[in-house]
Order: sequence, then C-alpha cells, then structure tokens
Amino acid sequence: MPTELAPGVHRLATDYPHVCGLPLWLHVIDAGDELVLLDAGIASTPEAATGPELKKLGHDLADLTLVVNSHAHPDHMGGNAILKDRSGARLAAPAAEAGWLEDNETLVSELWGSDPAAMDLDERERAELFEMLGDRVRIDLLLRDGDLLPSGDRRMRVITTSGHSPGHIAVLDERSRTLFSFDDVQGRGQRYLDGNVWLAPLYTDVERYVGGLQRLLELDFDALVPSHGDVLTADQGRQKVEQSLEWVHDVHEFTTASLRRKGSLTVRELAGSIGTELGDFGGICLQTVRMARAHLELLGRRGGAEPRWHHPG
Repeated sequence: MPTELAPGVHRLATDYPHVCGLPLWLHVIDAGDELVLLDAGIASTPEAATGPELKKLGHDLADLTLVVNSHAHPDHMGGNAILKDRSGARLAAPAAEAGWLEDNETLVSELWGSDPAAMDLDERERAELFEMLGDRVRIDLLLRDGDLLPSGDRRMRVITTSGHSPGHIAVLDERSRTLFSFDDVQGRGQRYLDGNVWLAPLYTDVERYVGGLQRLLELDFDALVPSHGDVLTADQGRQKVEQSLEWVHDVHEFTTASLRRKGSLTVRELAGSIGTELGDFGGICLQTVRMARAHLELLGRRGGAEPRWHHPG
C-alpha cells in the first residue's frame, strides 16, 4: 500500500529495485482537481508499478493531470511517453534540461559519452540504458526557479538546485511543508540493496552542487523526501545536507592531495581512486568520472591545476 506522508501526499513503490538494485520512490499529490505525479520512473515503471500503486488509492494512470520530472536521468523521466499516452497529463520539467529530456541521443552522448578517455558504454550497457529511457515526447511546461506548479489547490514551488544534474530541481509543497529533494541530497552515497557496493554521489559542477545544497538549508520544511532513500525529518534532512557538503569537501581535499603527490592525473585515474579509496563504489563509473572531472575543473578555475591536470608547482 502506498505510504501517506501527509494528507493528500503519498509515496509510491516502483519496479526500479528489481531492475537496478536501488530503491526508487515516486510521489503523488492530490490537489483537488489536479493529480500530480513527481517523477516518471523508467520506461517500465508506469505499467509495472505506478498504475497498480495508484489503483490502491482509488485512481489510475488516466487520472493524472501533471507529471513533473525533477531532472533528465532515466529513472526520473523514462516513463514520460507511456504516462502521456495513458493520461494526457501535461509534462513539466527543468527548462535547462529540455534538450536531454526530449532527445535520448543527446542525453547519452553528453552525459555518458562526454569523457570517452575515462569511460564509455559497451553495446549491452547502451541497449539497457535506452530501454530504461523509453520513447521521448515533448515537454509541455518548462520550469524555472521560483515557478509555482499548476497544482490545483496546493502551492508547490520549484527550487533550482542544479547540482546532481545541470537543471535539477527540488519541489516544496507549502501546505504539508514537504521538501522533495529528489536526487540532490546524496550524502556519501547510496548502498545497493544487495549491500555489496555503494552508488557514489553524482554531480557535474562542484560550485553549483554546493550552492544548491546550501539553498535547501535556507528553506523551511518539516520533511525532506529523497527519491532513493528514507523520508527524513527536518533535523535529519539538514544533517543529510551537511553530510553531502562534507563529502564534497573530502573529495576536493583528496583530489588536491592526489594531484600534489603525483604531479599529474587523468580523469580516469582520479575516478578510480575515488571509487576505491574514498568509498566502495566499484572504481570507475559514471558517478566517479563526473566527480573527478568536476573537482579537477574547479582546481583549474582556481589555479590549482592545469589541463591536462598537472599540479602547477
């Protein structure tokens, strides 16, 4: 049965744990004449999970009027086409990520293929990724910071955080004082359900990630609700944000020390070290590669490194 977080606000289970070994929760808000779904899951999620979960609440997919994508990663927008077909709901998503949300090739080439010397997808991985992404459809409503969602009798405010991905948003439901942080509050990573390894935090720009986290600390909320973890009280949520900031600091110190010690580093070398020495992340993966590049680029902007990532001393 879906979990009620507040009157009219429910947390929905998904099929993602069976597909990728990680928890993923979607959220539905009853807003009078509007039924709002926060995030779409992967392509299989609407029929495998969201529809059945809605039926337990007396709804079905056809009742949805608005689907909000927090950002353009497969587990948050892969179900868009099916949801649009089944419900006719408007699709709303960050304006900054419209190119990714409407074109799978652009998303995959710019996110997974942006650093081929550090990592690349093989044919099987690429096929699995495109299966999760599903078909693309046009976004009806492009969201910007401070926008209010067209959410019936509820005020739901968009907060741009731009950390986990370039246009990532959070949503604050002002009535229930529930802050949906989606993927931006990552702490020191997320443990896979089998318990063997962790999924590393993912961010592509250090300063934007830090700035987005600091914005969340300025908000007034009673609950912080991530997509891949437990619902947190206000105090727990703020602690998790602080833990996320501490992780960034630790990675930056590690990057600076590694570069000083070795004299030069490739993104791949640093990603491998982050993925084994700072956390049990399995070495080189999308998350550690993007982290490594983000911290090296920050050092470059501050004069602490030079392309190809040599220590200036």
